[in-house]
Amino acid sequence: MTSGNDIWAWDSARTATAIRAGEISSREATEAVIARMQAVNPAVNAVVDDMSDEALAAADQADLALRRGDAVGPLHGVPITVKINVDTAGHATTVGLVAAKDAIASEDSSPVANLRHAGAIVVGRTNVPAFCYRWFTQNDLHGKTLNPWDPALTPGGSSGGAAVASAIGIGSITHGNDVAGSLRLPAAVNGIYGFKPTVGRIPGHNPSAHVEKSLCLQQGATEGLMARSVNDLRLGLAALERPDYRDPTLAPLPLPSAEDLAPCRVAVYAGTPAEGVDPAMSALVRKAADWLAAEGYAVEEVELPHLGEMAELWMAMLYAEAPSPVREVMFALGGKDFETAFLNTAGALPVLSPLEFIQSWQRRIAIQRAWAELLKRYPVVLMPTAFQPTFPHNHDLVDIPTMAKVLAAFKPLSAIAGLSLPAISAPAGFVNGVPAGVQLVSAWYREERCLSAAAALERHIGAILPIDPKRA
Repeated sequence: MTSGNDIWAWDSARTATAIRAGEISSREATEAVIARMQAVNPAVNAVVDDMSDEALAAADQADLALRRGDAVGPLHGVPITVKINVDTAGHATTVGLVAAKDAIASEDSSPVANLRHAGAIVVGRTNVPAFCYRWFTQNDLHGKTLNPWDPALTPGGSSGGAAVASAIGIGSITHGNDVAGSLRLPAAVNGIYGFKPTVGRIPGHNPSAHVEKSLCLQQGATEGLMARSVNDLRLGLAALERPDYRDPTLAPLPLPSAEDLAPCRVAVYAGTPAEGVDPAMSALVRKAADWLAAEGYAVEEVELPHLGEMAELWMAMLYAEAPSPVREVMFALGGKDFETAFLNTAGALPVLSPLEFIQSWQRRIAIQRAWAELLKRYPVVLMPTAFQPTFPHNHDLVDIPTMAKVLAAFKPLSAIAGLSLPAISAPAGFVNGVPAGVQLVSAWYREERCLSAAAALERHIGAILPIDPKRA
C-alpha cells in the first residue's frame, strides 16, 4: 500500500526540497524510485528502458555537488522518467519500432538536456505506440502498456507509459509530448495532471531526426509533462522552457503578471448528450466549475467556437501529411496494428487535396481568431478533457465506424492541439470506477492562467498519491 511517508510517493517538489535541505540524499531518493519501479513496472510495462545504473551514478554526482556547495537546479537529484521518442544519449530512440531498436542517440534532445540541466535524474524511459501515432500504447518492440486502474482499458497515448509511471510512483514528473492529446488524455485516464504548453514555448529538437518537422508538427507539436501535483508542473515547465539554439521556432516568453495569478472569468463548456458528451463527463466539468467559483472565479456556461470543426480539420491535416508512398513505408516499419489503426483513422476523416490542405491553414487561423476573441473575454476555458470515458485496449483496431466514435470522443484534445493553445488536464473525479479529467485552456503563452486555475482545483481535488496497479 502507498504511504505518504515513502520517498518514492513524494512529489518532485517535496523531494527536491528534502535533498537541498540534506534530509535525504539523491541516492536515497533514486534508490527508492528504482525499487518501486522494480516492484510495480512488470505489472504494467510503463518503463521500457531501465536506466537504473546510470541513474545511481548520476545521483552520486548530485550528492557530491551539494557537498561541494555547487549551485544546483530546481530538480537537483530528483528521479524522473522521459519518453522513448526523444533522444537520450547512449540509448535507442526507438519510437516503438523494431527497426529502430539499435538507433543509439549520440546526444540528448532539448527536453532531456533541459531536465538534466535542472538537475533531474533519469531513471527510465517510457513506452509509446509505434511512431507515437495512436491514443493506445502498444508496439511490436516493447509490447503493451496497461492502465493501472483497469488493465482492460487503454492508458491513453501516445504518452501512455509516461502517465502510468507517474501514477504508480516511478517518479512524479514525467516528460511527454502532445500533437493531438498525447499528454492530456493519458493524464486524464491515469488520474494525474497533464500539461501541454503553448506551441513554441518549449524547445523540442531531436538531434537524430533525419528530416525536419512537417508543417503540422511545427505548428501543433509541443514538449510537455505530467505529474501528480500542480507544483510539479511549475517545476517541470521552468526546467523545460530553457532556450535551446537548436530549435529556432521558440517565441519570446511574456512574464506572468499579477493579473495572471488572480481569479478571472471562466467560460465553462460542459456539452450535452446530443453533442456526444457523456453526462458523467459533463457532471465533472460542472463540479469543477463549482470549485472554481468557490475560489473566486466567475464561471459562465458558453458555447465554444468551431470546436468540432477544428478537431476534424486538425486530424485531417495531420493525416494529409502522410500520403503514399510515405504511409507505405510507415506501415512496413510500424507493424500490422499500426497499419490497421492508421487506416481506420484515415478512413474516418476527410481526405484533403493539396489545395484543400492549403485552405485548411487559412481556415485554422480564422478559428484561432474566434478563440482569441473568446479568450479576451474569458481568460480561462473549462471543458472536458474528452467527451467519453476511456476505451478498451486497441479500440482503434475494430473498424472505421468505431474509430469515428473515438475521434468524436477526443474532439476536445485534437481541437486544442490544432489551435496551439496551452492546456492542463486535471484529475476531477471518476467515471465507471476509473479516473477522468477536465481541461483548462488559456490564451497563447499565458500558461500561468492554466496553472493558477489548476492550483485552485487542486485545493478541492486534494493530494494525489501513487496507486498500486490492479491485476487483470
